[in-house]
Amino acid sequence: MRRQLLPLILTDISFLHERSRLFGYYWATQNIFSSCLGLASSYQAVVSWRIYYWVYVAAVGLGFILVVFGAFETRFARPVTSLDGQVVVTDVYGVTHILSDEEAQSRLQEVQVATSSTTVPTKNTYRQMLKPWSGATPNASRIIFMSWVHMAESFTSPGILFAVLISSITLGCSIGVSLTYNTVLVENYHCSCADVSLINIGGIIGGLLGMAYAGAAGDKFVIWMAKRNHGVHKPEHRLIMLIFPAILGVASLLLYGFTAGGGATWWGPFMGWTLFQVVFVTVLIISTTFAAEAWPKNPGPAIVVVVGTKNLISFGATYGLTPMVQEHGYKWALGVLAGIFGAIFLLGVPIYFLNPRWRAYVARKEAKETSALSE
Repeated sequence: MRRQLLPLILTDISFLHERSRLFGYYWATQNIFSSCLGLASSYQAVVSWRIYYWVYVAAVGLGFILVVFGAFETRFARPVTSLDGQVVVTDVYGVTHILSDEEAQSRLQEVQVATSSTTVPTKNTYRQMLKPWSGATPNASRIIFMSWVHMAESFTSPGILFAVLISSITLGCSIGVSLTYNTVLVENYHCSCADVSLINIGGIIGGLLGMAYAGAAGDKFVIWMAKRNHGVHKPEHRLIMLIFPAILGVASLLLYGFTAGGGATWWGPFMGWTLFQVVFVTVLIISTTFAAEAWPKNPGPAIVVVVGTKNLISFGATYGLTPMVQEHGYKWALGVLAGIFGAIFLLGVPIYFLNPRWRAYVARKEAKETSALSE
């Protein structure tokens, strides 16, 4: 659940010019930390398989302590405010609506908000923030139901569907390769069992390079594109950043597939894994930042769909790799995955043009509904 909630928090607290960088920190840190834990796993297993599990018990315990004493309740009901003749409303999903007086009359009943107040809330003490239960949100049942409705609605967006597909195939290929490199290195390249986990150095390198490309460089790129577009940012500008990881992903999968069977050098599987880790982190950053903007009305449900659904769809790619390797070999199996990977990323070309039309259609439809309600 935290993997779905943290991107929502980052979206809520970030501005356009810094969003890729913050998402880069988030996804790259996960990849680097998990790679560091995996780096010593084979050495631990050689000494005793129990050590491996005790290390993760300690890691989970540390995470639990950080959650209890560092992850505070962030729910805050923002009151309705009036600014220059317009009504500014922030709903329970963290989405800010700027409405005219007529729109406010018809929509305030639909958007669950706090009542207007001139009092400034006092800052909670640290002890107050540690309180495990802060009470139920008003209309909690309706909010839960509407969250699921908005998640279902997000599947009508071509951009959200594309974000789900690219993150799913990338995750599926990454997990699939991770399930094979132990056999590849030990049986085909005669590496010692204790040294196998050194391949996780690639995850650290991939996290850093992916964060640099899609994070810091990504923010500069979308700002540059917005300036070219007369100061108007389009979420689809982020899709252009996928050209490089698409090419690199196909190349790294083929590199791994053509060297995994042996007869080359162990640098082949190592470099294939390392380069794909760059792709993995890059795609996660771009797909989540794009999802946060592709459906501006309800970015929270859209991000939950992308982050959560990819874990289900990626199972197919992971599950199918082992039997394909056993029956046809590494070259054929990784070649098929590379083809599927490349084909899915090619869908980004029509999505770049279709998704703005979808948003315009939804905006026109909502405007007509609002006009009909106000009459």
